[in-house]
Amino acid sequence: MKIAKTNVLKSYEKMSTKDLILSSMTEGVIVLDEKSKIVIINDSAKSYLDLKNKSYSGKRIQDIVKIPKFVSFVKKLLKHDKVLIQELKIKKNPDKSFLVNGNILKGKGTNVLIVMNDITKLKQLEKVRQQFVANVSHELKTPITSIVGYLETLKQHGIPSKKKQLFLKKALKHSNRLNSIIDDLLWLSLIESKEEDKNFHLYQQPILQVLQGAIDDAQPIKNKNNIKLNCDDTIQVRADAQLLREAIINLIANAIKYGDSHSDITLTVTQNFSAHRTEISVHNFGEPIPEKYKETIFHRFSRVDKGRSREKGGTGLGLAIVKHIIFVHDGDVTFCSSLNEGTTFTISLPLI
Repeated sequence: MKIAKTNVLKSYEKMSTKDLILSSMTEGVIVLDEKSKIVIINDSAKSYLDLKNKSYSGKRIQDIVKIPKFVSFVKKLLKHDKVLIQELKIKKNPDKSFLVNGNILKGKGTNVLIVMNDITKLKQLEKVRQQFVANVSHELKTPITSIVGYLETLKQHGIPSKKKQLFLKKALKHSNRLNSIIDDLLWLSLIESKEEDKNFHLYQQPILQVLQGAIDDAQPIKNKNNIKLNCDDTIQVRADAQLLREAIINLIANAIKYGDSHSDITLTVTQNFSAHRTEISVHNFGEPIPEKYKETIFHRFSRVDKGRSREKGGTGLGLAIVKHIIFVHDGDVTFCSSLNEGTTFTISLPLI
């Protein structure tokens, strides 16, 4: 191992400052002469173009790169003598996207500079953003359309008083749903801004106090459910009390909306010393969540039963809010669900 390490160090010592900089860059860098022969190609460019890690100096780019769109890009660059920018996908890595920038360098001779940036993550984020905007538009439009429909009907003459009251009640229900969606979107925005700015403060505090606050806040939506709490008053966590309480409220609300209206909802706190975690579980009985939703249930606007969710006043954002909140606490949230055992959501936080 020592010999190998020495050889690596020696090879680095032989490299010039320029070579060291190029080899450490995540951008793919290629310099060609006017005959499209390679002057410089760094390791990232070789990787992006699916080339072996060896010297290609003096070889024509079109002879070693078998990607028609890339070769065509180089030809256009040499022909038109102007800056070109193109997005490129490579067949062997169809999930990868690259932004290729080409420019002509004029000095003693004419050289072509090509810089490749891996924009895969940016494209994925853009796709998520587009899906989110589409989902938000749909979710907001549904109650608005219903409200407008009921109000248009109420403008008509000769509608019985009882029917007017019914329409007003339904319009109010959709208005409340619209308000809930906006509230949840504001919560998500708040959490994400705290994530980006690192503007959240975790303080050591008794978990019992946080849970009791969440149960008190959930009382107005409680049906016939009895909420039980099993928690040692000595257990402490590092948390943003407001955010963690909101996460617990969302899990309790979920249990109330979709669980058996006559069964108990049980909050239990345990310390898993072998895993160094404090675990907070919210359990209820009711219709089990199918296994196929395990990967998507914490996504925004994800619903197990869309019709039932809307009927119950769900926004499809509650569990996404929980996931984000627990993430900023360096924790995790999971669930298990079966017909006989009921459904349990478990928040796992670092043990202190």
